[in-house]
Amino acid sequence: MLFRVAQCLLCGVRTIPRSGSNVITKYPVLGRSSRTLCDNGRSPLLEELVRSDAWTVHLRRLEEWGAVAEEAADCSADVRRELPVLRELRGKERELLELRQLLGEDNEDLKSLVLADITSCEEEIIGLKYKMAWLLLAKEEADHSDLILEVTAGVGGQEAMLFTAEIFDMYRRYATYKNWSFDILGYYYSDLGGVRHATASVGGYDAYRHLKYEGGVHRVQRVPKTEKQGRIHTSTMTVAILPQPSEA
Repeated sequence: MLFRVAQCLLCGVRTIPRSGSNVITKYPVLGRSSRTLCDNGRSPLLEELVRSDAWTVHLRRLEEWGAVAEEAADCSADVRRELPVLRELRGKERELLELRQLLGEDNEDLKSLVLADITSCEEEIIGLKYKMAWLLLAKEEADHSDLILEVTAGVGGQEAMLFTAEIFDMYRRYATYKNWSFDILGYYYSDLGGVRHATASVGGYDAYRHLKYEGGVHRVQRVPKTEKQGRIHTSTMTVAILPQPSEA
């Protein structure tokens, strides 16, 4: 539900060139300039998104685990993008709370200044919520799909096939670690126990998102088992990652 709602926020975004640049930037239209969204200048779809349980759970998990994950070497790009925005959002929300407390002062001049600051702060909060929504929207629809993994031996003869078998087994073990399914669809052995070509269906939460950049040519430089003089050889293999459409 969270991502379906986020996709509807396109109505709240305009595309304009950056000042002095030909680069096109997408950004949310905020405050009084956003009357195209609805009468009060806010997107009702954004309001629906930020009130949803999925949004609340996502931000709570990000707050609880984000700081720990950020320190890890294998921290995901999603966390590195979302966590700074969440921190800024929480800071603005605290600032807004403090400003509202100042409205109890008797000084009318101070009240007028505080009201102006509150308006500005509220608009910044809306902008940060839009930004967070766009970070969620930026994930490809296929990210939650299952996938087909294909490995093929390349240059290097038998050593390339042994390398291909090792890579295929690495992905199988990784799938086990992630609690994904790993169903071998085809496996063609070489004479020395390597793999000429193999395919597997991999299924599980965000499987495609985690593996989609693995595709391409991989190489290894080492002394092959068949090398009798200790010379280093270069062997290659190819990985293909294809999203598997759902049957629904």
